[in-house]
Amino acid sequence: MVSWHTSITTKLTAGFIILILIIAGMSVLYTLGSTKAALKETTRDELTALASMAATQVNGDILKNIKPGDENTLDFLTIRDQLYEMEKSSPEILYMYTMRKEGDGISFIVDASYGIDDDAAPIGEVYEFFTDEMISGFQISNADAEYTTDQWGTVMSGYAPIYDSTGEAVGIIGVDMSADRIIERQDFIGNTIYLIIFIGILITGLIIGFFSRTMIRDIKSLNDSAARISAGDMNVMVTVERNDEIGELAESFSRMVSSLKIMMMDEDA
Repeated sequence: MVSWHTSITTKLTAGFIILILIIAGMSVLYTLGSTKAALKETTRDELTALASMAATQVNGDILKNIKPGDENTLDFLTIRDQLYEMEKSSPEILYMYTMRKEGDGISFIVDASYGIDDDAAPIGEVYEFFTDEMISGFQISNADAEYTTDQWGTVMSGYAPIYDSTGEAVGIIGVDMSADRIIERQDFIGNTIYLIIFIGILITGLIIGFFSRTMIRDIKSLNDSAARISAGDMNVMVTVERNDEIGELAESFSRMVSSLKIMMMDEDA
């Protein structure tokens, strides 16, 4: 008797599953990479749009006149509360703040968390980790191409210019999204792709197993018939009915049995 690990059923099923795994693996690598890149671009667009919208809500004429030491003034607190409300309006936003150019550097003006969180930046605190996208934010809305890391964590940020009543850019607004949040989105998509691939392989394996078992069952039936004929039993009935090569083999086998019966009858006569 053929053992399970040498049977054609096992070999066919294993062979097809290995082939599917190879194809699926290559597809996953390509799809997952493309999906993560697309998600990062979508996130950049989202941050750019959020920054652009928020910038229109800030009064540039008031912002440009805020100077270090004004943390307790009505103008500062009004903009801070406005930023804080926008920051908390979306679970996607981690931090929101405004900045201005100071010579060759960039410094904070209003941090939405100032007076609320201990690590918030006061007016005039110089930011040393500025990016090209942040510099460009004084002219056009955009977002960082990659994650940035500073004392507040690892984030991806969007920027937009803030204008005064004369149309002059007096600062920028920054909107941060946690890198963990973006990676969480990517992981969710990746896990969904893995789950779909796993279910597809499972279903395919079951289908292949079913068809290979029916095929092997009919081959075993022919083998049993051959064994009975070799033992001298000529009353064998081949009951395999298929519309494929195995069916043709069964028909040939039936004709062979009939021919053997006729030959034996002629010899007895």
